[in-house]
Amino acid sequence: MVVLGWSFWVASSIGSFLNVVAWRMPRGEGVGGRSYCPRCKSQLRAKDNFPVFGWLALGGRCRTCRLPISPRYPIVEAVVGTSLTIVAIGQLYRLSLPGQSSHWHGGPSWTPIIDQPMLVVLLFHVFALSVGWAMALIRYDKNSIPPKLTFVGLGIVVVAMVTYPRLIVVPWQSGPTSPEIWLGPSLYVNVGVRVLTSLVAAALIGRSLARAFCPAADPKQDPLGRSTRRLMDLIAIMAVPALIVGWQSSPAVAVVATLIAVFLRRFFTRSTDGLGAFALAIPVTLTLAIFAWRFLIGQAWWPSPANAGPWAIIGWSAAILLVPLWIRDREVARVIPPAMVDEDDETGEDEDDDDESPEPGASIQP
Repeated sequence: MVVLGWSFWVASSIGSFLNVVAWRMPRGEGVGGRSYCPRCKSQLRAKDNFPVFGWLALGGRCRTCRLPISPRYPIVEAVVGTSLTIVAIGQLYRLSLPGQSSHWHGGPSWTPIIDQPMLVVLLFHVFALSVGWAMALIRYDKNSIPPKLTFVGLGIVVVAMVTYPRLIVVPWQSGPTSPEIWLGPSLYVNVGVRVLTSLVAAALIGRSLARAFCPAADPKQDPLGRSTRRLMDLIAIMAVPALIVGWQSSPAVAVVATLIAVFLRRFFTRSTDGLGAFALAIPVTLTLAIFAWRFLIGQAWWPSPANAGPWAIIGWSAAILLVPLWIRDREVARVIPPAMVDEDDETGEDEDDDDESPEPGASIQP
């Protein structure tokens, strides 16, 4: 209970910070400094910023001006906290990662085994998953993902993998591999190919999913259009799971996420679109994939570099082409030269309202 409680407190604190990122970054604001009430401009006290329970203690209102604070903040803190806690428990107790020796004693005295390699891998996965959650929260609001978040977040993930190859976990090859690939002069060649194949897989999957979420995207003829921005965001969102679990499992993560997105969209019909629901579903699916990694990698139906044959990878990849059958955003599917398009006149159910302001008095933003 101590390990669980401490993990959730740290993880929900990260969720609190991601609330700040999702609100400020799309508006060009810095993410540093204390949270404040946008109405009375008073800074929130430290105890009011305590994840989840601070909002409950305030009764959902600002301590100073008594205007309502949106329940989104404790919900995000709780959801992100649960997600990262699941990953932490799975790795602290050696339940999830391939290659880790089993550690099971059971009972109330079951304690984690913490060493430096495991701790580094855990911190890496927490950071990468947090980047995925930040992208998801921004897309949930129908805002474009800021390039700074994409390049800095994914850049740190890539640099960490190249610097510390143990973070890669699974190789880029499909099929059984020799332990020698992690040794000798070919190590960093394999690391580079592993990163490259993951990014290429994210781009291919994103382009395949464009039929469902941004059919009018055309980076050549309309590089600055709304649909093309949605495609770039889609590729960035897919890059997070591709880098973590490898290109082999990425198609399965994408397909499962679209199914979860169908469920989520029923609850967020008025507040987000299909891409926003899919963006939220990606870190949820990635959390489950990391926690069940050891189990999944041993299943013949799950695409992985270990036991799965090529037909598993081909089957899940083909399923991506069927995604528009169960989730799809309506959008103008014709390409118009940017000079002839007024974005305010483009019709569609899902529009990126980058400058959209919240309803007055609806919530207190950090």
